[in-house]
Amino acid sequence: MKLFSLSYFVITRKIDLNMQIIEEEKNLILWSDKVTSEEQTFLLKAIHDISFKPSRNQYKILYLHTNRGVFSFVVKDNPEEMIRLIKSRLKDYQ
Repeated sequence: MKLFSLSYFVITRKIDLNMQIIEEEKNLILWSDKVTSEEQTFLLKAIHDISFKPSRNQYKILYLHTNRGVFSFVVKDNPEEMIRLIKSRLKDYQ
């Protein structure tokens, strides 16, 4: 069951005659037993922690700490609700 969704962005800089910034929007989804991005699936039992780093510009970095390493996601919206939901579900796996 889908519990929560947060948009994240893949940002590409393309330089031809001028520089273009291409922003592709994707979704990070919290399910009852996993978190999915467009590229990866993370089982909740494999997630150790989740955190984020605010910044002065429009982007924030959300970090998903897993048994396969730390994965970062560029977000614009405040990720605190997703962090709270994931951390509350992680208690069931610790």
